[in-house]
Amino acid sequence: MMKKEKQKLIIPFVGLKPGLHRFEFEIDSTFFEQFDYSIIKEGDFKIKVDFEKKKNLFNLNFKIKGKITASCDRCLEPLTLKVKGEESLIVKFGETTFNETDEIKVISPAEYELDLTNDIYQYAHLLMPTKVTHENKKDCNPEIIEQLYKLTTKQESKKVDPRWAALSKLKDKSE
Repeated sequence: MMKKEKQKLIIPFVGLKPGLHRFEFEIDSTFFEQFDYSIIKEGDFKIKVDFEKKKNLFNLNFKIKGKITASCDRCLEPLTLKVKGEESLIVKFGETTFNETDEIKVISPAEYELDLTNDIYQYAHLLMPTKVTHENKKDCNPEIIEQLYKLTTKQESKKVDPRWAALSKLKDKSE
């Protein structure tokens, strides 16, 4: 999934006392470049992580705020989206390292730091809207909108294929 090790978002939890701790991370476009097939090519994010250390687990609450530069799905012009969101994660210790669900992560008891790189990558992508367009159609490139209109409007053909005309007669009789 990752191309090369560039930027890791790590919390070294071994020396932390039980209780609430706050961590802040900033990521930019270079963070997303390290992943193959990232939908986000350009973006700047600030991530605040409230990290609660307990005896057998960690509770993490993420507050993510940022800007993403993407192409409009309607006119393909670049636009900047402001996004923000919150996520939570529970980290447990266990013999097998795997993700039980999206909200629970199991790590080995031998671990001494928590790598949040993939989690934050996924959270940033969840903030992307399903349809990326300018808020107002007026902000789209007018030349592209005009071309789309020409291609999508149905132009009635004056010539009717005789086979279709015969089928239309059958349709009219059955009604």
